[in-house]
Amino acid sequence: MKFTFILPGFIKIPMGGVKVVNEYANRLAERGNEVTLVYPLTLRTGNWGYALRKKISALIDRIQRVSESLYYTPNPAVNVMVVRSATSKYIPNGDAIIAIGWQTAEAVAELPPEHGRKFYLLQSFETYFSQKKRILATYHLPLQKIAVASWIINEINQLGEKCFGPLGNAINPTEFFIENPQLERCNDVLMVYHPHKIKGAQEGLAALQIIKKRWPTLTATIVAPRKPVHRIPSWIKVIIRPPISDLRHLYNTSKIFLHSSRWEGWPLPPLEAMACGCAVVATANRGVQEYLVDQENALLCPINDVQALAQNVITLLESDQLREKLANSGLKTIQCYNWTECTSRLEQYLTEQKTE
Repeated sequence: MKFTFILPGFIKIPMGGVKVVNEYANRLAERGNEVTLVYPLTLRTGNWGYALRKKISALIDRIQRVSESLYYTPNPAVNVMVVRSATSKYIPNGDAIIAIGWQTAEAVAELPPEHGRKFYLLQSFETYFSQKKRILATYHLPLQKIAVASWIINEINQLGEKCFGPLGNAINPTEFFIENPQLERCNDVLMVYHPHKIKGAQEGLAALQIIKKRWPTLTATIVAPRKPVHRIPSWIKVIIRPPISDLRHLYNTSKIFLHSSRWEGWPLPPLEAMACGCAVVATANRGVQEYLVDQENALLCPINDVQALAQNVITLLESDQLREKLANSGLKTIQCYNWTECTSRLEQYLTEQKTE
């Protein structure tokens, strides 16, 4: 079979949804399929504000000397195309073509049938963008919808549309695994930073400040795709775009992973952290609730509750026993999700579902 994924632009920094697509591409290719990843340089979003923000991001990347190469490199068996736009003349013919992100859905819907049956892979319910009306309209396009999480399927069903899934998500066990026992770790807290408001960076940083006042010896590290726009206290270590081996080391030297996001589809960082033996403290956004349960494999608290975030971290710092219990439960959770099963589900939808 020939499968084509249309990505939301030229991706030069870490992005969980694009990483997921690369994982699928590798595994579909290993099964004998012909897989192509298409990265359009321009996207027809119909919103000048979005286009302006993209230009500003590009300028910042040049100032910060972000590499001009694609961040993710799939296996050699996967075809990678960087094209001017997501229009028919730049896209190969095939059996199925999959829109990734709302930015590509309209373009895929307009393609002629020789490019394959049309799908829309939903990794979140993306109405947090300013173009809410246009995004909602993409969920009514004549594309077969597949979602990674149950909560996304529920949202699509409430719009009167059918959505297949959930696919779930997973992590690559050759990338994330335990190298260091929980009780021998030197860093207290690790957090992934992103400037978008829905990612809760401000709340996470505020929680760290509270913890520091009550636990003066606190050490913390944040990992970010770009230089943070928030002011970061000097006692917090900042690491920009670490390679996988370094990221695995950071997880393995940290006791607690702090996840303060308000909105997620099915986030990868808590899964990665659990695979490396971290205990997880998180806000109970709908994405993490696909696999995290309070007091069982993590400590959860309401979204935007900075005091609760801080207290949960302090609770784990004060109790080696509870921290180790949650870390061990996290390792068991990870065993429930693997890319082989996720890929089998996706391949089945791409090859067997009938046109609606």
